[in-house]
This record gives sequence, structure tokens and C-alpha cells, in this order.
Amino acid sequence: MKTPADGQLQMPDDKGQARPSGSDFQGAVSFLHALVTPEADALAGWMSAHQLDNAAVEWLRVRGLAPYTFYRLSAASLIAQAAEEPQAVLRLAYYIARDKAEQRTRELGQVLAALAAAGITPVLFKGAALAYTAYPDPACRMMGDLDLWLTAEEMPAARTVLEGLGYGRCVKEARPPAFQERYLGEVPMWREHPRAILVELHWSAFPGVWLARTAAVDHALMRERAAPVMIAGQPALALAPEDAVIQVAVHLAINHSMAKPWLRGLMDIALLARTQAVDWRLVAERARAWRVSTTVWLVLQLAAELVGLTEAASALGRLAPSPLRRRLLAGLVNAGSMLAMRDLSRGPWRFALLLLLVDRPSDAAHVIGRALWPEDDWLVARYGRTGVGVRIAHLTGAIRGRF
Repeated sequence: MKTPADGQLQMPDDKGQARPSGSDFQGAVSFLHALVTPEADALAGWMSAHQLDNAAVEWLRVRGLAPYTFYRLSAASLIAQAAEEPQAVLRLAYYIARDKAEQRTRELGQVLAALAAAGITPVLFKGAALAYTAYPDPACRMMGDLDLWLTAEEMPAARTVLEGLGYGRCVKEARPPAFQERYLGEVPMWREHPRAILVELHWSAFPGVWLARTAAVDHALMRERAAPVMIAGQPALALAPEDAVIQVAVHLAINHSMAKPWLRGLMDIALLARTQAVDWRLVAERARAWRVSTTVWLVLQLAAELVGLTEAASALGRLAPSPLRRRLLAGLVNAGSMLAMRDLSRGPWRFALLLLLVDRPSDAAHVIGRALWPEDDWLVARYGRTGVGVRIAHLTGAIRGRF
């Protein structure tokens, strides 16, 4: 890895797994800090000391940060300081994202209007909320689907409403409907349209087996705290800021195993914290009560290091796990692995990460035991049946790392 010359930025090598050294690492981190700082002075200072070359812009594009970078540089009248070709790449990324965002907004507006007509006001979370509340422009934060949290009583009517708009239910082989409902997952809805987006109707904002086995999320109180918002011109609900911070952190660490979207997931939290009043004492209290303190700590400390989320310092002190746990987690996930987009979302390393993220050692033993030998009703929900043959097949797959 070469040291950049004449102020030119050379981003850390994507192939690296450990922490990059020297000015490569510092240049990337200082740019990310400036990118999420509301005041333009930090970004102007960075641009005066560095050069955004083609390689750096490609680094940003691959990480999904190019549209937001173009928006910030343009809003601060700094885009002209980049060379012509990098400018063109950033501009193209932004306008492609804006075109997609406009389509997403129209589709979301249609869905919310139809649900409102049926007396249903869903809680929006993840990208469906962040793009419109934490980011200055929905094009700056692309989303792969629209996530709507409904009550169990609302779910049948909501499905009927979407079916009336031309949506049909998608069934994922690895997560059949009975399994999704048991573990508070989602009902994926899709319609045949060249630019359609997946709409997911959720039973909770905290789905999944890991949370069901290890955590104690208070879904009812969290829903009571959700506040009314207007998104895409329609009424909706959004999580309280503290709940949203925890949800984004848990989703990145557990559902995505600290993999895709990597840096953008950390930026989600930083921008959320800088557009809404977050009480970090409440974040720490709720994370501890819900038994997700280690998970939230990991994400917040990486956000502090990589995108400058210094506001979370008080929560970090209250959430930090033991020194041994911190060292073990750092061996799997650290600032360098996030910059390099290390993928732990499959295989045994993902399982190791999930075990290290539990708050109580007894939960780790429970996760291991049930991963190898699940309950009968788990097998029925997942495979449609139980019995010795199903158990042996599941156990064989688990031993091979297919959890």
C-alpha cells in the first residue's frame, strides 16, 4: 500500500481484512467523518487537503456512498474541486439514485394511501424511514425494499389491501410463512412491474431466531412510542429515536452479520442521531433491558471510530462487554474489516459472531444447543414436518456450517 502523494487520496484496499495503516486509513476515516458532519467546513477542509481521484470515487460507489457524496459536495459548492471524470461518476450515481428514489416514493405513497383508506397506519423503519427522516434527500439513501411494521390484527387486512394493488405474496424457501410468523419475520409482497419494489409487511421491527432465543425486546412499548410522520405525502409512524438507533444497530449486526451495507449502516445511525434528538442514556438502558447491549455497543463503537459518532460516548461506557469479549469481537469485526467490506454473513464465522454478541453466557449455550437440536415446532415451521430423518438432515447441515 503506497502513501498518497500531493494530497491525493488512496482509499484502503478492498482485499484487506485487517486495519489499514497510515494515511490510507486516516484519509478514508477523515473523509467519512466530514461526510456526516452537518457543517460544510469539515468537508471543505478535507477537499482542500486531498484529491478525489477515480479510484477513490469507485471506492465510494461500491459502498453505496456516491449519491450522498455528490449531494453533500454539491450542496457545499465543492463538487467543482473534483476532477472532471470523478465529478461525472458521482453525478451519474446521484441521478440514477434520484430516479429510483422517485419511483420508490411513488410506490410507497400508493401503498400508504391504500392502507390509510383501510384504517391502517404502519410503522416505517429501516430504509423506508431513514431515507425520508435522517437523510437530506431520499436519493442519498437507497433502499432495497419497503419495510412496514403492522400489528398481528392488521396483517390480514394489509395483505388484502396490497393484493388489491396487484401485489402477491412471495415465499422464500429457507423462510416459509409459518417460520416467518413464528419468529416475527415478514410477509414479502411483490407485483409484476419493471420498476416494482418489494414490500415487506413485518410482525415486528426485531425479527429472527437469534432475538427470540436471546433477547427480551419490549415490542408493545416500542410501538406505543412510535410517533406520527408524513412520508411520501401520506401518514405513517416512525420509531422513537432511541428505538431506531437500537433497531438499526441490531439489524446491521444480527440480520446482516456486520456485512452489507457496512459503512452505510454506520452512517445511518450517525445521521439519525444528528437529525433527531437521541437520549443516549435511554439507548443504553433499553439495550441492556432488551439484552442487546453487546450488539449495540459493537455498532456504536465502530460508528464512533469510522464516522465520528462521538455523541454515543456515554452509551458506549455503559454498554461495553468484558475486555475478553471485546478482543474476540475485534478479531472478527473491526474498523479495517468494515472499510474492506469483509463478509461474515455466511458459514461458521457468522455463527461465531452471533455467539459473541449475546449478553448472557447461558444464552450462547442455548443458541448452540438449539442450532444443533431445535424444538419440534421449530422443525415443523421450517421444514413442514418433524422426525428422525429431518433432525439428522438438519444436524448434518448445521455441523457443516449451514445454520
